[in-house]
Amino acid sequence: MKSLSSLFSRSHWLTKPVRKLPHVARRMRHSPHRHNALGSLVVATALGFLYFHAQPTTAGTDPVSPNSQQTIAGLGQDFGVDAASSTTTVAENKTAGSNDTPTLTGKEALTESDRVLAEAQTKLEKVPAYAATFVKQERIGDSLTELQIIQIRLFHQPMKIFMKWEGGKSAGQRVIYAEGENDGDMLVRMLTGIEARLGVISLNPTGALAMKHSRYPVTKAGLLELTKITRQHRQTDLKAASGVTAKLLEHQKLDNRDCQCFVIEYDKPEFAPDEKKEYRKSMIYIDTQTKLPICVRCYGWPEKIPGADPKKLDQTTLLELYAYRNIDFEAQVQAEDFGKARLQ
Repeated sequence: MKSLSSLFSRSHWLTKPVRKLPHVARRMRHSPHRHNALGSLVVATALGFLYFHAQPTTAGTDPVSPNSQQTIAGLGQDFGVDAASSTTTVAENKTAGSNDTPTLTGKEALTESDRVLAEAQTKLEKVPAYAATFVKQERIGDSLTELQIIQIRLFHQPMKIFMKWEGGKSAGQRVIYAEGENDGDMLVRMLTGIEARLGVISLNPTGALAMKHSRYPVTKAGLLELTKITRQHRQTDLKAASGVTAKLLEHQKLDNRDCQCFVIEYDKPEFAPDEKKEYRKSMIYIDTQTKLPICVRCYGWPEKIPGADPKKLDQTTLLELYAYRNIDFEAQVQAEDFGKARLQ
C-alpha cells in the first residue's frame, strides 16, 4: 500500500481526475459505453482503495479531538473491552461482578427478558427521534476492530440516520442514510487521507463494499433495531426445549449505570438463535432507570476463533459489542441533519 500511496501522491494525471470519480461513476451508469473496461477499472480501483482502509459503514467527527484516543480507551474500560485491540483479545470482564447471585434462571429469566425487551420496543416505537453516542466493537473475519465511537442522530419514521465517527482509524468519516431517498443508497464521506479525494459516494447499504467491514447494515442501526433483534433471539430461545441456559443478575454496573444483566448461554452451535449459529453466549444490559437495553455483548465458539484461549473464554471470543450512551430523546433532530450538505 505504500507504493500505491506514493503513486497517488506523485502522479498528477491520476490524482487530479480522482476528485471527479463519483461524477464519472454516475455518468457511466447511464452511458451507452458503460462497459468501457478502463473506466470501470479506474472507478473500481479508487473505491476499493477507499474501503481497504475504512472501518464499518459508520462515521467520524469534523475536527478530530486530540484527546479522542484517550476517550476511546476510557470507554473501553467502561464497557469491559480492549479499545485498541485489532486482534482476538478483549479485556477482563469487570462489569458483571458486583452481584453474581441470579434472581431468575432458566425459562423464567428468558420470559422476563422478553417482557422487558417488549416494553422497551413499545417505548422506542413511540419516540420520533433522538441523539446518542453509539459504541461498538465487532469481530470481522478472525480479528476485532478497534472500539468505535459514533455520534448519531436518528429519525424513526421514515428511518433516517446521520453518523459521525470520533477518533480511531476512520476519524472524519460520515454517513447519511434516509429511507426512500438517494435511490436507497447511503451516502459516505471521508474527511482524512487520500480517500477524501473521492468526495461523497453512494453505496448500497447491504452491498459487498458497505458490508465488508461490518456485521450489520446501516439500516439496522439504532436502539429500536437492536431491541428488535435481541428480542427475536430471546423468542427463539423460549421455543427451545433444551440447550439454552439463562440467568438474571441485578445491580450490575456498566458505564456508571445500574443495570439488570441477562446472561444466555448455549450448549452447542445448533442451539444458537442467530442465523449463522455463531453465538455461544449473550449478555444484555437493561438500564434500570430508562428500562432500555443499553448494551449487548455476544461471544463465539472458541473452536471457530483463531487464538481463543479456553482459560480466558469470554476475553478471547468477543463477537459483538453494541452500546448506547448519552441518549437524548429531547434532542432537536431536524430534517437538515440528514441532508447532503452535512457531508460537505
